[in-house]
Amino acid sequence: MVSAGLGRGYRFTVTTLRWVIVLGWVAAAVALTVLVPYRPDTTGSNFGDLLPADSPVFQVEQRILQEFRVPLLSGTTVVVHQADGMSLLTRADSVLWALATTQDTLQAGGAPKADTIAAAIPVPTGRADVTVTYLYVAPGTGLRDEAQLADRYAAHFKNQPDVSAYVTGFVPAQIAQLGYLDARLRLFELASVLVIIAVVALAFRSLLAPVVVVGVAAVGYLVYFPLLSSFAAALGFTVPGQLEPVLVALLLGVVTDYCVLFFSAFRDELRGGLEKKEAARAALRVNAPIITVAGLTVAGGTIALLAAPFHVFRGLGPALALTVLVGLAVCLTLAPALMTILGWRLFTVLPVRGSQSRNGFLRPARRRRHRLLALLTRRATALLVVVAVGGGLALAAIPLTHARLDLSFVAALPRDDSIAKGADLLAVAGLSGISAPTEILVEKPGVGADRPELARLQVALAQQPGVARVIGPAELPTKQPRGVLVSESGNAARYLVVFDSDPLGAQAIGHLRQLDSNLPELVAHSGLGDAEVSVAGQTLFASTVAQLTRRSVEITVVVALAIELVILVLYLRALVAPAVLLAASTLSVAAALGLTTFLFQDVLGQQGLTFYAPFAAAVLLIALGADYTVFSVGSIWEAAGRRPLAEAIMVAVPRTSRAITTAGVILAATFALVAIIPLSTFRQIAFAVTVGLMIDTLIVRPVLTPALLTVLGHRASWPSRRITRGERHPVAAGTESSDG
Repeated sequence: MVSAGLGRGYRFTVTTLRWVIVLGWVAAAVALTVLVPYRPDTTGSNFGDLLPADSPVFQVEQRILQEFRVPLLSGTTVVVHQADGMSLLTRADSVLWALATTQDTLQAGGAPKADTIAAAIPVPTGRADVTVTYLYVAPGTGLRDEAQLADRYAAHFKNQPDVSAYVTGFVPAQIAQLGYLDARLRLFELASVLVIIAVVALAFRSLLAPVVVVGVAAVGYLVYFPLLSSFAAALGFTVPGQLEPVLVALLLGVVTDYCVLFFSAFRDELRGGLEKKEAARAALRVNAPIITVAGLTVAGGTIALLAAPFHVFRGLGPALALTVLVGLAVCLTLAPALMTILGWRLFTVLPVRGSQSRNGFLRPARRRRHRLLALLTRRATALLVVVAVGGGLALAAIPLTHARLDLSFVAALPRDDSIAKGADLLAVAGLSGISAPTEILVEKPGVGADRPELARLQVALAQQPGVARVIGPAELPTKQPRGVLVSESGNAARYLVVFDSDPLGAQAIGHLRQLDSNLPELVAHSGLGDAEVSVAGQTLFASTVAQLTRRSVEITVVVALAIELVILVLYLRALVAPAVLLAASTLSVAAALGLTTFLFQDVLGQQGLTFYAPFAAAVLLIALGADYTVFSVGSIWEAAGRRPLAEAIMVAVPRTSRAITTAGVILAATFALVAIIPLSTFRQIAFAVTVGLMIDTLIVRPVLTPALLTVLGHRASWPSRRITRGERHPVAAGTESSDG
């Protein structure tokens, strides 16, 4: 009774105080935009921020810095190339320019100033046509400034027509990604709005309905991002600017979905002859609880990210949940207020009462859908459909078993980008990994004097799979000053291992893991069995991130499913149907990720998926899948309280299927437009979420869900008795006529 009273109060408020609500939301949007401006992170986060400061990866690097006076790991690399072999003059210029740059810092005295190159160190490549120089910037230099300093350094070599110079590495690649994002974000937003306008206009045959949807979405947009800034500051989490398109797509999609469901029900009530205020209240009476539960289900699924052991993903949980909650709030209040104000005008081009006629050419299609639905209410047919659809989804999910994760910023760039060209040049030279080599640290008292043993270990390292070159103590003359490859104390030595593939890519990660497992045996055979050997470098960093991501996916998916199961159990007051339907949603998510793996790894030949792409897609699809479960099953459940299950399916599914399909297509189209950003990471996310939503909207909800409920029969509502064995519900006899 309390909930019924709250529902009546809510419906009365949003329809009676409609102008107050509209003006209130507009005022809130303007005030938040002015007083709390949104400032996205467009500077690029430090590569090291992905892992906590106490990570073992950093502990090894700290020991290296303590033992050696010269760092050998850099995020920025300059590659100079001369196709027919580098002339003596160009080779000398490459070395002298590095020495001159470093000498400028030394002559200045004291600590180098911020926004300057602290050192430029040439690295031997063993090639006659390529030189490589590592750049190190002064502390306090931002990533954008570091990339600009590298560009100015490389410009020195561009005065000869046959000499090319490129800046590459994860730092300039990361900044380049942000540049592409900044350049295409507004285009993505504009394209999303145009798609929403087009689809909603076609769905309702109205020009005003899409304008209202866009208006509601615009208010949500203006309110959400200032709130995100405030919540992030208050709760101490950060959201990378790279994920802003995902947040925008989710906000636009959620708002559009819920508006479409409200508008569809509102139009049906108006067609039934109700006055606009009563029609709005009738539409809210049925759909507001469903939309509320659906929104809370999506928010609950995304907040499950707080359970991820990887702190990078934990910050996304509140951001995604806030996206859904803001969208839900504007849809539950602003959308009904506008519906009540506009009435029939919402569905017409001109401000006059619209036609209630239905297009005759749609009737054959409706009859075909009706016959298909009737087949799904027969247990034998439904069982065949469950087996066929389930088998097809399982088959599509198989490629997911060999999915690989990587952290390559360079691989995500368009291939005509200069940073990618520099990396491709190193790949042609067989030196892909030289932009971020792996360091092997050998620690033992007096190990610097064990030259034969160190030489044997260097040879053994060079023979490992995927290793293109090893730079180590064996290459140095006996009298060479210590501090570069042998520590000044003589108690440590190090090797630079250059892999023949992208150092942050999945292939190099696999080779590093194999090398790491072989290291104890290699060290023992070299005669250094009592030495302590450690690994450092960006490839190890990427490997650690990939492992944390996999663990985070497993934990987050389990928590998200548990949260959504609890919500569905409470909403449906059943255990069997929620568990089975969530299992079906999970299978469709696995199918979408499997198809993504197949396309990008097996067809397009990419080394792996960017580490956060499948993670973000999985969380979004699980949450949105539960959202559509509430939409589709909620109406069936409501009807099943008064009718046999087969009849409830025949009544409820046609009533909601068009709105759900329209909403799903709009949401899928919005996420598909994320691919406008020309980075492979966003195209992976766009493909995975779009395919997942289309599978869910066109297969799982209209076909698999009714079939599963038919197969389950009365057991679907266990332990309640909402669904009976076929007879009409005894308490519903008096309400049967009202349904009709």
